[in-house]
Amino acid sequence: MSQEQLYSNVLVKVGVERSHLLSKEKLERLTDCKTLEEFTSELRETVYGEKLTKLTLPYTSRNFERVFRESLIEVVIKIVRNSPEIVSEFLKTYLLKFEQENIKTVLRAVSVGLPYDEISNKMYMSVENFLKRQELILKAAMAINVKSVVDVLRTTLYGSALITGLQKCEETGSTKCFDILLDRMFYENFGETFKALPKNEQEHAFFYVSRETDKFNILTILRAKLLGYEPHWIRMTISRNFYNVPEQTIEKMLMTDDFESAFKIIKQSYYKKLFVSAETPEETISAAEKSFRRDIFEYRQKTKIGDPFNVGTPIAFIVKKEIEVYNLTAISLGIEYAWKKDDISGLLLF
Repeated sequence: MSQEQLYSNVLVKVGVERSHLLSKEKLERLTDCKTLEEFTSELRETVYGEKLTKLTLPYTSRNFERVFRESLIEVVIKIVRNSPEIVSEFLKTYLLKFEQENIKTVLRAVSVGLPYDEISNKMYMSVENFLKRQELILKAAMAINVKSVVDVLRTTLYGSALITGLQKCEETGSTKCFDILLDRMFYENFGETFKALPKNEQEHAFFYVSRETDKFNILTILRAKLLGYEPHWIRMTISRNFYNVPEQTIEKMLMTDDFESAFKIIKQSYYKKLFVSAETPEETISAAEKSFRRDIFEYRQKTKIGDPFNVGTPIAFIVKKEIEVYNLTAISLGIEYAWKKDDISGLLLF
């Protein structure tokens, strides 16, 4: 079967979904809204309208974020279903982000004794329904303690991360270690599914995979150095997939004594333009995270579509949809907290 035939279904789906994206002008009008009620009214005729009508007062930006993310999940599921089998497993990783978030939610909620109904309402069950793991994740939500959650999920692809996290959790009493180890597992899986792509497809996915994974490794190390974590623990939390920053450079960062020393190393790396010193280390890390996001956005904007019959087309659209969700969430947050229009606009990616 030719590439044109393989990609015909997903390209049609991408075309339809692209027509639902909001224009720059629409986003700019949304920043003029003074209340979340007005914001809702402005979105009524968009793809988000039906879901927004189900929200109850008082509105919150958190509830809006959930609606936007649920819309993203629905779109990614459509793209995965319509993509060629040779790339669908890779594209499915964009859904695993939400499954891992579900597991983090269950672990945190069970640890503080939240009731099952409250836990289940916090999860993105459309992901579990698609992955056919809804019964398992709901069983985990019924667990009486964190250990029981791990016991339910230990035979899944998350098993090793959860077992290691449980040991740390029992030592510290915190579920934060699960978040770190699950994040690492996501990027490990992201890299493995990337390697499983045919060579001609890898070249179209490389930019996105390398940026996301390198960002995760670098910022994880910088945050850990700021908190004074030991190198052996930090090493356990980062992906073993390395792209534009060699493993030797990552190892040098790991072995430094403090944040400043690690920062100096990354300032000499491939990503040096994305790292600028701010007043505090926390602000430096936050600025770098924004720079990575903008770098990916600008690549998506300037890359001209030549041959669309490859995995780059669905990835580029998913990234575009993710950016729209980011923009809408930022606008709703700004409106909720009465930020100035210019402050809201300054956060957006157009």
